Amino acid sequence: MTLLPALMQRSATQARFVLLGSLGLLAGLQVVIVGQASALEETHGFSRMTELVPAFLQRGLGNKSLLLVTFKGTVAFGYFHPVVATLVAVLAIYFVTEIAHEVESGLVDVMLARSVPRRVVVTRSVLLATGAVAAAMLLMAAGTRLGLRLFGSPEFDAPSAGVTARLLLHLAGVALCFAGFGLAVAAGARRWSTAFTTAALTAVLMYLVDFLAIGWPLLRPIAWLSPFHYYPALSILAGDAPEWRNLIVLLSAAAGFGALGYWRFSRRDL
Repeated sequence: MTLLPALMQRSATQARFVLLGSLGLLAGLQVVIVGQASALEETHGFSRMTELVPAFLQRGLGNKSLLLVTFKGTVAFGYFHPVVATLVAVLAIYFVTEIAHEVESGLVDVMLARSVPRRVVVTRSVLLATGAVAAAMLLMAAGTRLGLRLFGSPEFDAPSAGVTARLLLHLAGVALCFAGFGLAVAAGARRWSTAFTTAALTAVLMYLVDFLAIGWPLLRPIAWLSPFHYYPALSILAGDAPEWRNLIVLLSAAAGFGALGYWRFSRRDL
């Protein structure tokens, strides 16, 4: 395990531009969204946007759909916007699929020639992915607070710190679930592009399944397969979401996929 910090440092250095760019984008988006929401609130624009909510969202979500056209809902939308949700998941996938790149390039042979246990190589990727997700959550929260300080007003009904924390915890759970899935795929893959593309496209597909199931009854029976199904952002915002059940499901799935990844990589022929 003495080589674990060195492996983490090497991987983090190689991925620094991807990491910093993604984190900067995620934090910056929160500032922009708060600024836009503040402009609408100051001009009473939300009162005129109610009729713009798509009918299928109103049918599928009921009165909760109207939260999207409030200051609080718009600010919170920065945490479940499709770009944000998929970007956080893909960022985690990027780190856990590094082991496939090392197999493809032959670097894993060099590392394992030094009597490094295979689990250390996998643990390195898991810790980096978890750290990247945690950093993203902290910077997104900081971006929201910065936006509120720059553009907000004490009279605005902003999401509370507790609601913000619950939203970010669920988003992190979704990202870690896809990280576990990406690890399970990469642990048996020969090419990084195959592992990364498979896991990333699965994240996009699962978001579409959960979103389209709101208004398409044919997809509702399989919506439970999507990790995004266990991130009921509007219910969290409304205060009637289950307290821990969805997080337990997401983290259990992440642990199960992660265990499968460890097992596949420990038994594969390198």
